[in-house]
Amino acid sequence: MRLIRRKNARFLMLVRSLMNRTIMVLVVAIAILWMNQNRESRNRRRRRFSLVDRIPSQITNMRDLVEVSDDDCKKMLRMDRVAFVRLCSLLQTAGGLNNSKYITAQEKVAMFLSILAHHTKNRSVMFQFKRSGQTVSKYFHHVLRAVLKLHSLFLVKPQPIPDDSTDPRWQKFKDRLDEFMNNQDSHDGNHNVDIIDSLEATPEWTTWRDNLAQSMFNEWSARQY
Repeated sequence: MRLIRRKNARFLMLVRSLMNRTIMVLVVAIAILWMNQNRESRNRRRRRFSLVDRIPSQITNMRDLVEVSDDDCKKMLRMDRVAFVRLCSLLQTAGGLNNSKYITAQEKVAMFLSILAHHTKNRSVMFQFKRSGQTVSKYFHHVLRAVLKLHSLFLVKPQPIPDDSTDPRWQKFKDRLDEFMNNQDSHDGNHNVDIIDSLEATPEWTTWRDNLAQSMFNEWSARQY
């Protein structure tokens, strides 16, 4: 009987040890699975906001915008493709606009024109060009500075017209001006100008004003009910 009891006790101890080991293995396996799932979810979140994943959609958007047809380009940027290319070239040569590491000068100008043409908000441009709001705001100001540098090319400085100019338009204006000045000189000291110090409301004006206000109030009251 003692031998049987000892064997049973050893068997129970063996079973307990196996169960403990099995539980430990299951706990370790569950922990490993949980860590792998967290790692995969983190990788998915990182891939969702990856710059590499956005590049194909960005290239497709720019190709559809400025390379397919003049109609689409005019609708979105208010100019055809030839004008857009010339503007980009001018901003690069004279305005100092350059390609950045992740965005071209053409895309910067396209975002700038889209905002000006349609009064588009930052979030709408983010969605259209697949860029962040900080990127849109940053490169909008870059293009704006480049445009301001072109003032010497597009803004004509006024030049004074000499008195001996042979332009017929200036001659007509000069004759009229001389005639006006002569008339003013002839009337100085001889022409009395009445100066109005104050204005007084007449009864007719007061009645007309009150009637108009009353009719407007009656129309408003009728609309309310």
